[in-house]
Amino acid sequence: MKTSSECIPCFLRQAKYAANLTSSDPHLQTAILNQVEDYLATLDMERSPPLNSIGLYNIITQVSGNPDPFANLKQQSNDLALALRPKIKMLIQQSESPFFAAILFAIAGNIIDYGSQQDFDLDNALHQCLKKHPLINDYAALRHDLSHAKTVLYLADNCGEIVFDSLFIDQLSAPVTIVVKSGPIINDATIDDATYCGLDKTYTVIANGTSCPGTPIGFCAKEFERLFTEADVIISKGQGNFETLSEVQRPIYHLLTIKCPVVGRHAAETKKYPGQIPTGAALLMRLGTKI
Repeated sequence: MKTSSECIPCFLRQAKYAANLTSSDPHLQTAILNQVEDYLATLDMERSPPLNSIGLYNIITQVSGNPDPFANLKQQSNDLALALRPKIKMLIQQSESPFFAAILFAIAGNIIDYGSQQDFDLDNALHQCLKKHPLINDYAALRHDLSHAKTVLYLADNCGEIVFDSLFIDQLSAPVTIVVKSGPIINDATIDDATYCGLDKTYTVIANGTSCPGTPIGFCAKEFERLFTEADVIISKGQGNFETLSEVQRPIYHLLTIKCPVVGRHAAETKKYPGQIPTGAALLMRLGTKI
């Protein structure tokens, strides 16, 4: 997915939010925003929004001296999700289809996103998720492909969300490798977050070699890209991974909540969906090749 002119105001809004997290000093906040505005004027619009956001957040880090402005919010998200985990696990076990219920909770957890949206209601999303089926729902294809898969690559997204991901991953029979980011970027999960949430105790967890809020193939670590090429099924969580992988020809299932109209339109066009995909819609969508 290419960067749209509609992404520019969103980038600026993200920068303002992150600048406020780094410092209460208005002079420092202004210095950050001035440099961000200069950067935005030079964007390569052929690149995906997540790839372009790397430079934006590098400016925030360099000017503020804070390598992880979202650290406190990430910790809060992890702690909240871990506290909710036993209840969500029970609801999954008691549901008519635990496998499908686990997917719905994993998608609902994708609402935890301090990049595309700073205000969200996780409690409401979790409360409603068993009643809210994906607008595009390739569940049958996913079950079929997973039944034939010998390896699964799971591209994680955000802190907190990874706890709900683990409840879905627990349902899978094939060996799973969970992929996180190599360094702090917005509230995306890193190895430290996966370890804190206990994912490393049961699953192989690796970093993709980038601090991009997505998975930009060609910019990632060689070992990750080898696994990406060889995996039988790839499960991709969140908007950032979708934006960077929507045109990649691999057997990829995108599980996400749509958080902006630009991504909604792109998803509709890519999937040839006959209509507008609204903000807030949940998607379980296969793109790329079949296994």
